[in-house]
Amino acid sequence: MADNVLINAVTTPGGATIATDEVNGVQHELVKVEFGVDGVATMVSASDPLPVTGTVEVSNFPVTQPVSGTVAVSSLPTGLATSANQQTDALTDAELRAAAVPVSLSVVPLATGAATATKQDEQTAQLATLNSLIETLRSLVAVLSPLGGAMNSGAPGLRVTPNAATLPISGSVTATVSSLTNFGTSIPASEMAHDMNHLVATMANINNANG
Repeated sequence: MADNVLINAVTTPGGATIATDEVNGVQHELVKVEFGVDGVATMVSASDPLPVTGTVEVSNFPVTQPVSGTVAVSSLPTGLATSANQQTDALTDAELRAAAVPVSLSVVPLATGAATATKQDEQTAQLATLNSLIETLRSLVAVLSPLGGAMNSGAPGLRVTPNAATLPISGSVTATVSSLTNFGTSIPASEMAHDMNHLVATMANINNANG
């Protein structure tokens, strides 16, 4: 059965055709919606939507609703951070509503024991003194080593001036003494050779430790 129905074909010349929609063999009349006060008929359209008044109470309705798709927003508040109002350069104090913050690092308290320039100079001077002492000890070892070797090998006796300085002795040294006599000192020749060998060994240990 086709849509649209002709009515009053007998009483009205030519009849009248009404719009219908056929659903399962039954014609459903299509009706346009109108609204208005008595004597006024305004057809519902996009420009004249059907007015709705009153309130509808909805329970168990979440405060936040998920939204999908595109939402059009109009009538934005003046000064809203839209793409046209984005700040691309550095902000000024007026824009930040703040005053300039003075920063000074001219005086910074140092922690206790900090490595100041004065303390570094002291350490540098001590290192220089230590290096000089090491070089002196190396020279002394170079001079005394042949003497110790000569005394151990039984070479002719050497005249030694007594020295009142006391030197610490570490390690052990074997001394071979032969045909040495007292040559003008009150120190026995065997004790002199023993002391000299200990001195050479000590200087060598110092040289090895700092070399």
